[in-house]
Amino acid sequence: MKVLAGVFLALLAVIYFLPAFMSRSDEIDGTSREAVYKSAVKVKRYLNTDERVLFDTALGILDKIKTEEGPDAFVDTVDGKNPDEIVETARQEVNIKIAAGHPDFKQYSSWDDMIQKLTSGNGRKPSARHNGSPDHSLRDSERPERPQ
Repeated sequence: MKVLAGVFLALLAVIYFLPAFMSRSDEIDGTSREAVYKSAVKVKRYLNTDERVLFDTALGILDKIKTEEGPDAFVDTVDGKNPDEIVETARQEVNIKIAAGHPDFKQYSSWDDMIQKLTSGNGRKPSARHNGSPDHSLRDSERPERPQ
């Protein structure tokens, strides 16, 4: 009886947890703007950091470009696409805008130039250990005496 109960509990656990592990989606759901961004969050879970930054940038730029064309143009453009297809679509759209001399993209010469400029100032500064200056980390600092 104990073995049967153990098998039953194991079966219930598999039925309960299996959908959570098997529901990996790499396509964007374009039924609505909210659905696009919810599915984008799920898709980004499986991307490394560089791919995630590129995907976020591409999705944001497509949102900006396509919203100018109409309310449903953005969701129609990204519906059913995977991250690579979204990046490629954004690359094509940006290169078209650059070639047309669009004022929002005039400071860029190409998609790659734009991505390089947008991601180069990511807030990271070289560590003191790597730029030749002495390391003044908090671990080695001394705390001044407190007044009594």
